[in-house]
Amino acid sequence: MLRQVMVIALLAAGAPAMAQANDDVATCHIIYGGENFTVSATPADDPYSVRGEKIGRYFEFKVSYVTRPAEFAALSIYVYAISTGESVLIHQAKYPAGVANAPGAWGFTGFHYVYEPSKSSELQYWCEKGPRP
Repeated sequence: MLRQVMVIALLAAGAPAMAQANDDVATCHIIYGGENFTVSATPADDPYSVRGEKIGRYFEFKVSYVTRPAEFAALSIYVYAISTGESVLIHQAKYPAGVANAPGAWGFTGFHYVYEPSKSSELQYWCEKGPRP
């Protein structure tokens, strides 16, 4: 019984440290057609399970925040054009999973402009990391 209590106590003592390590969120602020959108991502193990968010008529925005396994840990941002009915990758940015916000405005990405080639549409975005709400 004492052994079981000690194991539980050790697990509980490590829980706050584990929670703090993955207790953040990447939030991307998107401007398209005069409207503001927000897409957020929390740490995940499988980048393929992350779904993109439709932004207006011509864009899809996806943020993948993978923390395990360590050799694949990354924060990836994808923008797809969907004007033809199929998703076509037109912009990709990749950052280390431990990236921090830069001092000043525009988080860890800086301010980006992405253009959809067939419709001449423009999407702007920037992303920041912060604690989960």
